[in-house]
Amino acid sequence: MHKLSWHRSILFRTASVLVVLFLFLGVFALTVTFKLNQSRAEEESIARLDQLLDTVESTASVACFAKDDVLATELANGLLKNAEVLAVDIFAGGEKLTARRRTDAPLPMTSDAPDEPPLIRDVFSPFSPNLRVGQIRLTPNRALIEQSMRSELRLATIQTAIELALVALAVVAVVLLQVVRPIKQISDGLHGMDATRGDRLTAPSHHKSSEIGFLVEDVNLLADDLVRALDKERNLRIQREMDERRYHAIFQNVETGIFIIDREGVLISWNPAFERLMQLSIATQPEQPIALLDLDWKEPIALAEILLNCLNSASSVSRDLAHQRANEDDIWFSMVLTPIGNGSIQGVIHDITEHKQAEESAKRLAVTDPLTGLANRIGLERRLADLVEHYGQPHAFGFSLILVDFDDFTRINDSYGLALGDDILKEAASRLSACIKNTDLIARLGADQFAIALSNIYSGLDIECVAKRIQQRLQPPFFVTGSPVLLHASLGIAIYPQDSNEGASDLLHHAELALAHAKDKGGNLIQFFDPLLALAIEERRHLESELRRAIREHEFVLYYQPIVDLVEDTLVGAEALIRWRHPERGLVPPDDFIPLAEESGLIGEIGLWALEVASEQLAKWRAQAIQLYLSVNVSARQIPDGLPPETLFETARRHGCAPQSLALEITEGVLLSDFGSTAQWLSKIREQGFPVYLDDFGTGYSSLSYLKRFAVDRLKIDKSFVRDIATNASDRALVEAIIAMAKSLGIEVVAEGVEDAEHVRLLRGMGCRYAQGYFFSRPLPIDAFYAFRDRIPLLLRNTEEH
Repeated sequence: MHKLSWHRSILFRTASVLVVLFLFLGVFALTVTFKLNQSRAEEESIARLDQLLDTVESTASVACFAKDDVLATELANGLLKNAEVLAVDIFAGGEKLTARRRTDAPLPMTSDAPDEPPLIRDVFSPFSPNLRVGQIRLTPNRALIEQSMRSELRLATIQTAIELALVALAVVAVVLLQVVRPIKQISDGLHGMDATRGDRLTAPSHHKSSEIGFLVEDVNLLADDLVRALDKERNLRIQREMDERRYHAIFQNVETGIFIIDREGVLISWNPAFERLMQLSIATQPEQPIALLDLDWKEPIALAEILLNCLNSASSVSRDLAHQRANEDDIWFSMVLTPIGNGSIQGVIHDITEHKQAEESAKRLAVTDPLTGLANRIGLERRLADLVEHYGQPHAFGFSLILVDFDDFTRINDSYGLALGDDILKEAASRLSACIKNTDLIARLGADQFAIALSNIYSGLDIECVAKRIQQRLQPPFFVTGSPVLLHASLGIAIYPQDSNEGASDLLHHAELALAHAKDKGGNLIQFFDPLLALAIEERRHLESELRRAIREHEFVLYYQPIVDLVEDTLVGAEALIRWRHPERGLVPPDDFIPLAEESGLIGEIGLWALEVASEQLAKWRAQAIQLYLSVNVSARQIPDGLPPETLFETARRHGCAPQSLALEITEGVLLSDFGSTAQWLSKIREQGFPVYLDDFGTGYSSLSYLKRFAVDRLKIDKSFVRDIATNASDRALVEAIIAMAKSLGIEVVAEGVEDAEHVRLLRGMGCRYAQGYFFSRPLPIDAFYAFRDRIPLLLRNTEEH
C-alpha cells in the first residue's frame, strides 16, 4: 500500500487552492469596496460643504460687497469649526480678504498626495442678485475622509477574512467528507479486493447515484473485464499448450511429411514421415546440412520456382512434384509451402502417387471405348484437333475422316440380345483395325458407329479404295451362336481441308452429314461430303425455326376428311388432319413438316394443339346435336409421356365432349416401340372410353402378331392396298383377308384411299363397313365440311349395283 504525503493529498491541494483563491477574491473585494466607499464619502462631504456654504452665503455677500476683511475672517473661522473644512479663502473684487487653514488636521495616507480641489462658490451683491462681488474657496479636509475610510477598511477586512475563513473551512469539510473520505474508502477497498475471487467494491453511503458511485461501478466493470481477460488468457495459454502437445504428436506421428527450411533452402527441421518419404536416415544423413533442392527431385527447377514464389508473394503456394527413386518408379508428392517469417518456409508433402496413377488411368479411360478398347469420341476429337493443327501448317497436305455405321444393327440386338451384339461389334472393330496403318486412328463413337482418321490421305480415289476395302472386310458373315449374320455398312467421308477448314468439329459434322445421306438413300453406300448436304441441313434448320414460329403464331389449322358408313349410307365422322397455313408458301401439307416436327420434338406441342381444337369442335357439334366423331393422329413421339392419359381426359372434360367421340389413330410403329409402356398407355386410354384406331395397317412386318397383344377398336387399311383392288388380284385378296381377320377378332375396319365407285362396290362386297378417300371428299376446312354432309346419301346411292 502506498503512503500518501500530506502535501500531495487532495485535501491539502484543495485548501491551498481555496486560500489563494479567497485571498485574491478578498483583496479584490476590499479594493473595490474601499474605492466605492471613498467615492461615496467624498460625494457626501462635498454635499455637506455645499449646504454649509448655503448657510453663510448672505454673510459672505455683505463681507465681499463691503470688502470687510474682519467680517470675512470671522466667517472663515466659523467655517473652519467644521472638521470637514481644511482651508477657507475669501476674495472680493479680485483681492483676497482672508485666507484661513486648519492646523490640527490629520495627515493624509500619502504625504505627496495633492490637496483636494477647492469647492468654489461665487458671491453676489445683496442688492443686485446678478452682480458678482466675490468668491469663496473652501478646501475639503481629505485626511479626515481617509481616516474614516481606514477605519471602515479595517472593519471590512476583518469581516471578509472571517467570512472567507468560514467558507474555506466549510469547503474543506465538504471535500473531506464527500470526496476524500469516499475516495479513501474506495482506495482501501481496492487494495484489499481480489477480483478473481469475485470481490467487488461497494459504493460509499449516499454515493450510489453520484459520480463516486458511478466510479465504483466502472471499477467493478473494469474488474469484470480484467477477470474475463485473465480467464481468456489462461484458456488461451492452456489451449496453446494443448495445441503444442497436439502439434508435436501430429508432427511426430502424422503420415504427412512436414519440414522447415531456412532462407538458404537448408532443412532445419523435419518429422519422421518426411524422413521416410524422402528415404532419409541417420545412417545416410551427411554431416553437412541438407538442402531441399538436393533431394533427387525430378524437376528441381520447378521446386526452386515455387520456393521463390512463396517468399516473394508471402503467401502459400502448392504444386505436385515427382521424386526420383533408384530402381523404382517415380513417387509423386503434393507439396504446400507457407512462409513463416525471417525467410523460413514450412512445407507439407504427402504421397499422391496412387492418385496420379488413377488420374492417368482415368485420362486413358476418358478417351477409350470400354467395349472395343479403341478410342472413343473424345479421343477422336483430340486426334482430329492434332491433325487439323498439323495439316493446317503451310506446305502440309491433308487427311480424311471416314464414319462407318452398320445398317439396321438394332435388329441384331433385338434378335440376339445386347451381349451377342457387343461380340459382333468387337469382331467388327478387329476387322476395321486390320484396314488401317499404325499411324491412322480408329474410334468407336457409340452404338454401331465407328470413325477412321487417315493421315496424309486426301485424294478421293485413295480414300475410296480404303472405303471399299473396309466394306470388303465387313462382308464376310459374323457368326452368332453358330449362325451366320450378314451386316452392311454405310460410310460417310469428309476430307480436310477441302471439306472443312474451320476445325475438327466442323469436319466431323460434315462426315456425319455424308453418313446420314448414305443411310437415307438405303444404306450400304459410300458417300463423300457434298456442300449441298450442308445446304439441305440449313434448309432443315430454317424450316424448324419456321415451325417454332408457326406454333407461337397459331398458323396451324385442322382439315376434316369424311369417314362414311357404307351400310347406312351416312356420314359418321371425320379424320382431323393438320395443315400449316404458311404466310408466304400458303397451305403446307403435313408430309412436308410432320417428319421434321417428329425429329425435332415439336410434334408434342402440335399434337396437343390438334387435340384441343378437335375437342372444341366436338363440343360445338354436341351443342348442335350433330352425332359425329373425330379421329386424331397421335405420333409415336407422344406415347407415353408426351400425351399422358390424364391430359387427354382433362382436355375432353374441359371442352365437354364425350371420350367415345374422340378416337386416337396410332401407327404400327408405336406398337413396335417400348412394349410395356405402350401397352399400359393403351390400356388407360381405352379404360377412359377413348377409341383407338390402328392406322396404315398392313405396312408393318409384324402387324398380325401385334393385333393379338394390343386391343384396338378399328383397323384402317392403308391406301396402298386399297388403291389397286379393282385391278390387282393380290391386293384384293389381301384386303379381303384383312377384313375377314378383323371380323374374326371383333374389330371394325376403315378402308383408306377409296377413289372411285368401283372401290366402294368391292369393299361393300368384302363386308367392309367404313370407308374414307377422295371419292367422298378431300380434307376440307370446317365450313366446307358442313356443306358436304348432305351429299353423302346421294353419292353412295349412285354406287349401288342395279
